[in-house]
Amino acid sequence: MASQSLATECFRLNEFSGLLQLAFGLNLALSIFRELAIVPRGPLARQIAAIETLIGSRKVRNPSSAGSLRARLESAKREIVINDDSLATWVTCCAAVTSLFGLAALYWSFYAAVDQSCMGEPLALFTTIVHFVPLPLAILILYARAHFVYKDVWQKINLLKQDALA
Repeated sequence: MASQSLATECFRLNEFSGLLQLAFGLNLALSIFRELAIVPRGPLARQIAAIETLIGSRKVRNPSSAGSLRARLESAKREIVINDDSLATWVTCCAAVTSLFGLAALYWSFYAAVDQSCMGEPLALFTTIVHFVPLPLAILILYARAHFVYKDVWQKINLLKQDALA
């Protein structure tokens, strides 16, 4: 009876192996979520192209107004390029942190293979957290960062669009 109780409370290697495989599968998905950070850029690029077409095809009464609109448009394009570089840095950092957690998973896998005894509930909880926290956290960071970075550009593009339509 006591061994059955111990068996139900024990965190055994085969269970840990399944957890490890799932964790690595999730962590490898980070490259897909890199696109999540770049998603807000698509509509911006389409709006910029539409505004360029609008500015170029209209007969403008005041040529200096058209020049001002073009200068503001070029400024927004430069800002998008700078933001893309910033987001690339964030994606790299999130990938590095996720990789470190993957290495920690390898360590715990080795530990579980060497020490066949029960890992214990606190250690099992800790290893579960170590494996599953990085990916959701990285996704949240990239999503928030992408929306924060492109927020100012969206405002500038919307103002530019209103001025171009006026």
